[in-house]
This record gives sequence, C-alpha cells and structure tokens, in this order.
Amino acid sequence: MRTLLANPDALFRFQKILLPSYALLFIGAAYILFGEVADKLEWNETVYVLVLIMAASFGISFAWARIEYSKVRVLMDKLQTAEKNKETSLQHRLNQLSFKEKEVLNHILAGKSNKEICATLFIEHSTLKSHINHIYKKLGFNSRKEIVLALK
Repeated sequence: MRTLLANPDALFRFQKILLPSYALLFIGAAYILFGEVADKLEWNETVYVLVLIMAASFGISFAWARIEYSKVRVLMDKLQTAEKNKETSLQHRLNQLSFKEKEVLNHILAGKSNKEICATLFIEHSTLKSHINHIYKKLGFNSRKEIVLALK
C-alpha cells in the first residue's frame, strides 16, 4: 500500500479497478443471499434490517470510493499541470540564453570537459567560465550535474 501512495498513477489505476470489483462483490453477495439462501430464510423484520444495512453499507462504501477516486483524479491533474508549468518555465529560461551560451550548454550536455569545449569553440578558459556562470544564473542551477539531470 505504501508504494501505491508514493505513486499517484498506480493509486489511480488501483482505484479504477477497486470500484467495479466492489460492485461485483456486492452483486455476488446479493445473489447468494437472495438466490441461494432466500428460500431457507425466515423473512422477518431482522432479515429486512440486515438487507437494508448491507445496501446502506454498499452505498456508503461506493460513495467513499468514488470521492477518493475524484481526489486522486484532481491530484493527478494538478501534478500534470505542475509538470507542464515546470517544463514551460525551463523552456522560457532556455530561450533567454545567448547563442554562445546555448553552444556551451550543448557541449556540457554532451559531456565534454572545459578544455574540450574551449578547443571546439576557440574561446579562452576565462570566457568559457563566464558563459557557464551565466548559464547557471539564467537557468537557476549550481552545477553541471544539476543541468545534465534536468535537461537529459
């Protein structure tokens, strides 16, 4: 159950299965009660109360499951929206980079060292460090590792 709570998508799939399963179990119980056992029961007030309690518990449980299903759906929508906003925000920040900074960023993502980048772009090491610092500042990262993890 802990893994279901940690993964909203799995929880959502679980709840999609839970509602129909619960309905089938209730229908099966009602069939056994009315189809198989009904002729053997002495139909008095107690049996009617039992049937009403069973129906009420089904209704309440089904409503609860439906509410929980709706909550998970809302959380999934919020999560997807937040993820889209994060991607949009990162895309906006990437668009703020200059042409040369984008070139440096591509080399960083390719896993090249500072020395290799300087040789490829024909720039001084101090200029490269300046470009890298601008990239960190504009994208809001503190290290190459963060950049690679976010953009790969």
